[in-house]
Amino acid sequence: MRPSPLDGLRLAGVLLFLGSLCYAHGGRYPGPGDVVPPSSGPGSPGGTPTGPTGPETGAPSAPSAPAPTAPGTGGGGGSTGGGTPPGTPPGSAGRTGGFALEPDLTEWTFWWEFNKDEFLRLKDAVHLDTPETGSLEQYLGYGRRRDSHDSLKPTREQIHATILPALHRALAGSDNRDIATGCMVAMAKVGADHRDFALVDVFAPRLRRPDQEVRETAALALGIAGIAGERELDLLEGLARDGAQGREACGGAVDYRTRAFAAYGLGLQAHAHTQTAVKARAFAALRDLLATPNLGRDLRVAAIQGISLLNVDGSIEADRALRDEALQALDAYYSRPLGPGEQLIQAHCPIAIARLLGRGASGGGAWRDRFAADLAATDKPARRSHDIARSCAIALGTLATADDTDISTLLLDTWHDHKDVQTRCFALMAMARIGGARHRAALLHEFDRGRNHEQAWCALALGVLAFGERERDPAARRDRTITATLADALQSRKDPSLLGALAIGLGLAGGDEAADHMRSMMLGNVAKEDMAGYLCVGLALMDHRAAIEDIRAVALKETRRDRLLVQAAVALGRLGDKAIANDLLQLLPQQGENNLAKLAAIAQALGYIGDRRSIDALQALLFDADLHPLARGFAAVALGGVADKEPVPWNAKLRRDSNYRAAVETLTNQATGILDIL
Repeated sequence: MRPSPLDGLRLAGVLLFLGSLCYAHGGRYPGPGDVVPPSSGPGSPGGTPTGPTGPETGAPSAPSAPAPTAPGTGGGGGSTGGGTPPGTPPGSAGRTGGFALEPDLTEWTFWWEFNKDEFLRLKDAVHLDTPETGSLEQYLGYGRRRDSHDSLKPTREQIHATILPALHRALAGSDNRDIATGCMVAMAKVGADHRDFALVDVFAPRLRRPDQEVRETAALALGIAGIAGERELDLLEGLARDGAQGREACGGAVDYRTRAFAAYGLGLQAHAHTQTAVKARAFAALRDLLATPNLGRDLRVAAIQGISLLNVDGSIEADRALRDEALQALDAYYSRPLGPGEQLIQAHCPIAIARLLGRGASGGGAWRDRFAADLAATDKPARRSHDIARSCAIALGTLATADDTDISTLLLDTWHDHKDVQTRCFALMAMARIGGARHRAALLHEFDRGRNHEQAWCALALGVLAFGERERDPAARRDRTITATLADALQSRKDPSLLGALAIGLGLAGGDEAADHMRSMMLGNVAKEDMAGYLCVGLALMDHRAAIEDIRAVALKETRRDRLLVQAAVALGRLGDKAIANDLLQLLPQQGENNLAKLAAIAQALGYIGDRRSIDALQALLFDADLHPLARGFAAVALGGVADKEPVPWNAKLRRDSNYRAAVETLTNQATGILDIL
């Protein structure tokens, strides 16, 4: 079950958790709008494919199942990542009163929504043994921890005796796309076979289904599960290569989307396991895909992204050798003299290389210098595209250190002078990722001199920088200069998007001196749903537990504001409020009630929170035959969230510091890409 594009009321800066009711794979879309440029080669049609394809051409054959009919699921924005708002009538080109209404992809909210998981760490907060709000223990103090059985994390017995069998039974009993895909992804999140069935035996038969979305989800679920047995690896490799085993499993040639999702799955398998042999096998298949001519951009991007997930240990000789091979393969493709269409694919290489190396790795200096040169060159005529520049800026934020003064100068110059606004913003966030006194001073200065859009990015960057400094040195005091600067601005600014950025920046920096004002703003501006939601999250990030009752009041009163409901629930989970899951359960629609927006919001929030007390209610929804299948699919998604083996969403490792502007259909396209699935 896949996420939706967001509601287009403001379009710039509204990336929250919920939007218009446009779904795929049973989930909702957390990323940008239509960012996919037109196809420049085979394997990447502009719309969502619905049927199998030939082995190499990637052109869809006759459709075997209807594609989702909700608005906005197709691809086809311009090369700068523009798009048409969800629900725009055909032929209207998103215009109202003569002015184009398109999402501004340079808004700070896009970066935050892709990167928020590492900062929220929601499951850690919910599963921690802290007192329940309003309990006697809360008022006695937190020195007395509850026994471990009071954690809200589901037990192994609950997962294997209740959740996994329920999902399996629901999957077996329905051919509906939303239920099937929601159940498969949810089962994969458990990441373990049941004593009565193996996940590979559940997923493999669905590779023959006539529905494209079901087929590709089955392939991806093998990777999400992370079970790297011979059968799983053989099947994933056969699918990715369109080999004999893949064709046998699919009943013919493997279509390009299923191949791409299998390639992502190989990367996920490699990331999950420490055995070099598993990583090497995944890499060999991905390397061959990247080197195959005329394969289509989706498969090549999937191969690059999969290679970026190898997760090699630099202290192990065999892993270092594998990393060197991976770097050589990426270099070979990145160095080719290609046109703008192919440069969109090449743009994924700098980030993949940076992920493999990390900060301070041996040999990283040469790559740092190369990406710095490429970033400087892309702002000159007849040089490489903005896609390359954006990725180089992001990669420098991963590779450089605070001592690299030449990189600091380049990033600041890029922020000041680069012709591409998105490259400027990514350069600013790279400075925040690197941290250090030089970048702190620069960001404070840029905040003071900027206008609303620039100040919003600077506020986010200052928060990320302050958060990173405290992560590196937990004993460090919060930066009162940063928090005071942002708090002062919060008092005087009016722009809702900027106020949302200030709230997130203050939360990341721990700026509790602004907490009372943020609570007041939140309560007085619930009609500004997006801003109020970010105020909730900002209060949670600064761990302001005194705001729990106010945030709960917003969540339970504003149930028609779907995005605000989810943001408030996430904030309460982040604050360790043990009552919010029960409160949400009371809001669930009654049997047979098909209020999809309300149910989607509540089910998604319950999945984010991961409270085991919601299992029974979600299971009842999953098997309620009177509910819309999409609602039942959301119940499956929520159960998968509760039982998830990972503390953050499985695709957070791909979302973090991604160049979401260099988009292809299978990476992110509003609804059906790897970054879009819950």
